[in-house]
Amino acid sequence: MHHVSTDGDIDGWTYLSDLEIPSPNWIDANNYRAIEPERFNEVLSSLSVAFEECYFIDYGSGKGRALLLASEYPFKEIVGLEFSPDLHRIAETNVLHYRSATQKCKNIRCLNLDFVNFELPSGPLVLFFFDPCRLRVLERVVARIDNAAQIRSSPIYVAYVAPRTETEKVFESAKFLEKIAQNLDSRFVIYRNHR
Repeated sequence: MHHVSTDGDIDGWTYLSDLEIPSPNWIDANNYRAIEPERFNEVLSSLSVAFEECYFIDYGSGKGRALLLASEYPFKEIVGLEFSPDLHRIAETNVLHYRSATQKCKNIRCLNLDFVNFELPSGPLVLFFFDPCRLRVLERVVARIDNAAQIRSSPIYVAYVAPRTETEKVFESAKFLEKIAQNLDSRFVIYRNHR
């Protein structure tokens, strides 16, 4: 219908070991699986934000499904961070071909980089994670978000889908964040930086 291909290659999964990824962090990355639209919309409906003021950043954007789903909301800008050149190219093609009568944001950028190295933009942020990596990398990313939070007053929301116990401990030990929502059925948690 939308002329895109966002599913994983084998039973819904794309295995990173089958791809050429230049970053040494690939060993700590989780395999790609696209988020279900209903689950994604449930996550975003749990946010009480002015979408038009926020940047949406997808950590480990894969083939770009979350980017396309986010474009149905009036975000200021949508940014996908993907370190696999193969998945990045597919996401770029999907963004280029996606057509929806209800699309509210067409300002979408796909960046081919290791998200550990991403510099957060200024302004309100919605940071989206669909369990993209293991703890070693996640701890570094959370530290970078913490650094950004120290030098800005704008809100930072972190939406984490499919958290594990150790994942939640990383966020809960981050003193700059507080948990503001949790859904055990759809398995996601939302954090916000302290006001």
